[in-house]
Amino acid sequence: MKTMRRLLFGALTLWLAFAGYSATGSGQTYSATGSGQTAGGYDILIKNGLVYDGSPAPPAKMDIAISGDRIVKVAKSIPGTAARVIEAQGLIVTPGFIDLHTHVDDGMYFPENRACLNYLTQGVTTVVVGQCGSSAWPIFEKAEDLIGAWTKEGIGPNAAVFVGHGTVRNIVLGMENREPTPEELERMKALVKEAMDQGAYGLSTGLIYLPGSYAKTPEIIELAKVVAPYGGIYHTHIRNERNNLLSAVREAIEISEKAGLPAHISHFKVMGKANWGLVKEAGTIIEEARSRGLSITADQYPYPFTNGYPYSPLIPRTTWNGREAVDRLTPADVTKIFDHLGDTELIDLYKKVTPFYPLSQRQIQFLNGLPRKRLVDFAASFLFEIAAFQGPENMRERRLFLKRLADPEEGRKIRQEVRAAIDNALGPENTIVGICVEKNLEGKSLKEVAALKGKSIEDAAIELDLMGAKCIPFQMSEPDIEFIMKKDWVGTGSDGTAPSYGIGLTHIRSYSTFLRKIKAYALDKPVITMSQAIRSQTSLPAQIMKWDDRGWIKEGFKADVVVLDQAALKTPTSISNPHQYSRGVEYLFINGRLTLDKGNWNGALSGQVLKLKKS
Repeated sequence: MKTMRRLLFGALTLWLAFAGYSATGSGQTYSATGSGQTAGGYDILIKNGLVYDGSPAPPAKMDIAISGDRIVKVAKSIPGTAARVIEAQGLIVTPGFIDLHTHVDDGMYFPENRACLNYLTQGVTTVVVGQCGSSAWPIFEKAEDLIGAWTKEGIGPNAAVFVGHGTVRNIVLGMENREPTPEELERMKALVKEAMDQGAYGLSTGLIYLPGSYAKTPEIIELAKVVAPYGGIYHTHIRNERNNLLSAVREAIEISEKAGLPAHISHFKVMGKANWGLVKEAGTIIEEARSRGLSITADQYPYPFTNGYPYSPLIPRTTWNGREAVDRLTPADVTKIFDHLGDTELIDLYKKVTPFYPLSQRQIQFLNGLPRKRLVDFAASFLFEIAAFQGPENMRERRLFLKRLADPEEGRKIRQEVRAAIDNALGPENTIVGICVEKNLEGKSLKEVAALKGKSIEDAAIELDLMGAKCIPFQMSEPDIEFIMKKDWVGTGSDGTAPSYGIGLTHIRSYSTFLRKIKAYALDKPVITMSQAIRSQTSLPAQIMKWDDRGWIKEGFKADVVVLDQAALKTPTSISNPHQYSRGVEYLFINGRLTLDKGNWNGALSGQVLKLKKS
């Protein structure tokens, strides 16, 4: 059968070559008027599906034929045979979903998570990685190392990589809070250029994270100018998503205008109850820039809570620690622990704990080239975790806090500070219990918990923290989420990861972003139409990424296709049980290869690394 299919595809290639087209060549497509059919038929024929082609237009009942990695025909009825015929009567057919903002590279680096199954089950066929200023490859590798490994070993979805400003800055300046010297800036520019030459799609920044937050705007502009001649893109986790949202958006626009390249704002939102509504002014600023011809876009995930680990303590750390001087472990103490060790001893210890094992030659070179202080800090970060000595789970800290709480005057101050922090941030109604030993409290707000227990808000909060409950602050408002979603320049980006299944407490966006957006905001409410929801996840992201052969159900386009059972669509993940695969994607094709069959992964690693070609 494999030999026969190769022969059939070879025949199709010869036919196309005779007609002046290439079956696999970039920038060339099949004729819209050609039959797209060989004497032996198609590889795949999807019949009678309700097709959303990626446009805002209503769907139409169509057949789709696939040969090789391309859609070769789309018509109301396609006669002929195929190696596999899928009857899609009653099902929805869409382009494969494109995730504009992910951190799945952290997990996909390791073969165990290479399939990225939590995204395949959402219908995601392409992910954009290397976001928030962190390169998709580790600090000691090159873009070509990761691209080479993924190409050789295979990946689940297609992937496009960005070079991270924070990673580049860390390589050159470490974690120093200063401007680069002219020589250091040139080295940073050289690293960005190297990544672009090797296939990166652009530059990403995380301007609220260290060391990205140390950079001033001119530094970013200079690095973005390196990206511009390649036709690359600037993706940014802007400098502020709270009360200074507007100035942060203006900075992104300034970088775009002065560097001469498109700017894309990651996970567009505003956090904090006092700031809700600012997205409307930010939207006006973006649309004014767009009216001047600038290419400014954004993406969004459809949840009111943030952070990869979305749980936060209810007792502020300053309140937990108290005002009096108490001996506590500090980073300086950690440095002292390891500073007496020699370089070779530090590297030997690092080898015993690093997940990047065995060490590559480039990694060894990186370690040997680190200045002494940076080597100590680097090794210590893998060997020692200060957080283990902080908070309610540490018995020393717990004892100190309970002693203060039992003192009438100190206890009163603690309760006042806890209540003020809750009221000033979001209010008890917007703080939700995610995981708790008292299971009946999961999913309830702090306000509801206090009422159930007959306690004050502050005493309920203290009790929850002391019992180890994991609570989630709903930082964003539903009206803001819906306002952003309606903008035709806002695509979809999960901001999710590729975790080891069942391990750790991750944000549910890693498992359900794309199908939740469809179900919650196109079907259940609806806030947007189904066509708008599909467009925001297919053709719009393709346009933002400048892909002219993906994101549409069109003849000649790459066969990244989702066949979705709307009636079976479910996103069972919850904040108390985040590791739950979404359901409803019956069939998933990536580059023409069947990857999900009747909802089940067939083991195929069908993705490709998409490399930017200099424009």
